[in-house]
Amino acid sequence: MILFSAWRQIRHRKKQTVASIASVTIGVGLSIMMASMQLGFENDFVERIIAVTPHVQITSERLRPRPELGRDRYELSRVERIRAFDKPMTINGAGFWRETLAGLPGVTDISASYTGQGLISFGNKDQAVVIRGVDPVQENRINGLGDKLRLGRMEHFATAPNGIILGSGIARRLAAKPGDTVTLIGETGNRELFRIIDLYQSGITAYDNRTLFILLKNAEAFFGASGPNEFNLKLEDPNSAERVAALTRSLTGLESRDWISENENIRGELNRRRMINLGIVGTIFVVSAFGITNIMLMSVMNKKRDIAIMQAFGVNRTALSAIYLMQGLILGLLGALGGMLSGAVLIYALSVLPVSFTATITRQGFPMVWAWQLFLIPAAVGIFCGLAASSVPAWRASRFKPAEVIRNG
Repeated sequence: MILFSAWRQIRHRKKQTVASIASVTIGVGLSIMMASMQLGFENDFVERIIAVTPHVQITSERLRPRPELGRDRYELSRVERIRAFDKPMTINGAGFWRETLAGLPGVTDISASYTGQGLISFGNKDQAVVIRGVDPVQENRINGLGDKLRLGRMEHFATAPNGIILGSGIARRLAAKPGDTVTLIGETGNRELFRIIDLYQSGITAYDNRTLFILLKNAEAFFGASGPNEFNLKLEDPNSAERVAALTRSLTGLESRDWISENENIRGELNRRRMINLGIVGTIFVVSAFGITNIMLMSVMNKKRDIAIMQAFGVNRTALSAIYLMQGLILGLLGALGGMLSGAVLIYALSVLPVSFTATITRQGFPMVWAWQLFLIPAAVGIFCGLAASSVPAWRASRFKPAEVIRNG
């Protein structure tokens, strides 16, 4: 009887019913779409960052300076004006530390590299760059270097005497292409010629605009170093990077950076955007709930005499409240179903939309995520909004006094 009465009233006010269902549909559909897009951007960001940076990077920078020379042997001695050697800093005992770090729990791979600053010159153009000397096989295992090459010439890079791989942004600014010869200029003014083997494109614009790769042995010779100044770790669980970095700091006494801390500002910005999106969707749901409440209150006021007659024939207040609560539940359910369908359509449309992002991350189309939680949670909220919106009209209908309504109209 309750379900029949509720459905009958919904059917007889078609315009109001369509408006109520549409408001819930819009709220649920937009909520699904925005959650999918937000999660997609976060996942895409993490995947691209992990693809170009190691999970943990140990550098030659010491956390604590070495004690003064002779202080441990001669208490009264004091050595002043100790001048640092010009020789670049490297990781002492690199072979020992490589084996030790490779054996840490959760570490699946390790590579050694040398990173320094320099200039690249081609024609009449110069640009400041980050020069990374790597072992091609090791680097490929850490960040999939071979998969990001435009021409796929990983073997050529490993065997070329003076081969170089440029970030796509560097090549574009210099108007250089594979096969061209460029000049690298070091901090001391030393120069060396390299031939471009391939171009590298990671999708992280800032990285592609500054980073180039040469062989580790060439980097050590170019900078005058006696070994690597970095170890790069790949972990079984990337989310454990902070813990592993803390462990390597205490073990080696060297600076250890993890990808999570290094990108905390960007992740914070993503979280702020998530809160903004949540506020927008919440506002839509609140407006939808007020709309349903207003429509149903008008229905209650227009049907005062009918409600009074129903009460006079023995329909109690609990049953009257249940009828209007059932209407809200039906409206919320229909709106949620419509929202789930529209959300699926929006996700698919945005995933195939040809949009290019070039500010920080380069990709085609929006990175959308399909997950059942993204559909069920907004749908449940939509149903709750419909039910909550009907509580006020249900309470109002149950408060009518039949005698007064029939007498006064």
